Amino acid sequence: MFRQNVLGIVVELDIARTFDSGDGPLFAVVGETVTTGPMEMRLERYGRPDVKNLLVFPKDFDTLNRDIELRDLYNQEDAFKPGPAYAGALRARMNSNLAFWDGLDGKVDWPLDPDGVHALLELFRADFMVIDLSKPYAQQSYFEIERSALKRMPHQTCGGRTLNDDALETFLTIMVNGGNGPRISDGVDQATVPASSTFPYLAPPEPNPPVPKAPQIASK
Repeated sequence: MFRQNVLGIVVELDIARTFDSGDGPLFAVVGETVTTGPMEMRLERYGRPDVKNLLVFPKDFDTLNRDIELRDLYNQEDAFKPGPAYAGALRARMNSNLAFWDGLDGKVDWPLDPDGVHALLELFRADFMVIDLSKPYAQQSYFEIERSALKRMPHQTCGGRTLNDDALETFLTIMVNGGNGPRISDGVDQATVPASSTFPYLAPPEPNPPVPKAPQIASK
């Protein structure tokens, strides 16, 4: 893939051959864009959209670490094995911002526990998706398994995150009203061209892609 413009990579697995017979049907999945070089930096993750900007970046409500920029530290974390060095700082930052988002509609949907910990903190710290291979493919299934677990109800879909899922709006709605109010919009409701609902689950290629313009050399 070196020096290639890759817009999508689709992988299909034979679960029966890839995993032991006793594994599943629930699996945790991590997808991330990682830089190359001696120090790995995660630019984007599949599990929690915009968590860096919504929960890690804002400092005003963090009374413990207000002078620390934590996003680069967060980007160095392995989603399955977060390190202990900055765990307290990241938890404090995310905990304070979760309380802020919950209060935007003037009511509390996620009461803090006796230690002051937000109910969604550990769920959002776990930056991976849970999928259920025993359920059929379903669109708009983002966070359905996690939301059902919070309500102590059986989930109905395969979970995960499809290209047509408006994941950020789901993320915002859970934080602000716990799903007990109107959907919180980010102003972008869908892709210009929806992705397919069958394998490989991508949007069709552009039939008339724009032709790159030749570089202009300014004359003296």
